Amino acid sequence: MIDNNPVIRSAARAIDGAISRMVQGVNSTVWNPEAEIERFQEVREKTLEILGQVTEEQAAWSPQKGTWSIAQIADHLLRSEEMYREQFRRLVQMANEGKGTTIEISLAEVDVGFAAIPREVIPLLEVPIRIFNLFVPHVVRETMVRYPLIASLNPRSSEPREGLTLEKLRRGLVAALVETDSFLRSPMPRNFTELTISHPIMGNNTIPQMFRIMMAHELRHQEQMSGLRAHGSFPKESQEPQTAARLWDTPTGGR
Repeated sequence: MIDNNPVIRSAARAIDGAISRMVQGVNSTVWNPEAEIERFQEVREKTLEILGQVTEEQAAWSPQKGTWSIAQIADHLLRSEEMYREQFRRLVQMANEGKGTTIEISLAEVDVGFAAIPREVIPLLEVPIRIFNLFVPHVVRETMVRYPLIASLNPRSSEPREGLTLEKLRRGLVAALVETDSFLRSPMPRNFTELTISHPIMGNNTIPQMFRIMMAHELRHQEQMSGLRAHGSFPKESQEPQTAARLWDTPTGGR
């Protein structure tokens, strides 16, 4: 296939890097684990802060059917992080075993899509979308994730579960952050920044790029949580909300 051609991939990566440097600066293409992880911790602390400021009743409230509650959004973030971290691990293991530098994630595995296009139609467009995304700069993909410019459908694997308490969600999010932190600080292949995750709609992203998309995704959903709290029908407090604990004050955090 065209999108598997190493020359085309190389050209696409060069274009991506050039545009990212122009838009975001030279450091946009440099992987600094310490700085990136610290930024992710700050993003996650904001999510935990929001969960610490609502009651169970408020967290479970939704203005209408089909709209996620704060608790559902939180679990979606947790499941999304677990999904992407597993992809990172598979890719690093494959590289360590000398089996390649790219993993292909199909729509069957991660069936993200667009709200305007039925899920059953998306697979028919997989090839043209995949080729088009080869030349979409990472900064554009990250911006589209960060801001709801196009209504999208989350993959079924990140659908929120039912019946999770705020405490379970908070501890799960802290534990997930610690696990992601531990993974990113572990020894990596020398060609780490060249390892690529390829998806028809998400495009081709290195682990650092996908990690930044994860952060953009969480920032976007934090605004969704804040929007729910600002809704005119949002429940009044019927009990004292939890006090948001910092990561290092939470036993699961390991600090």
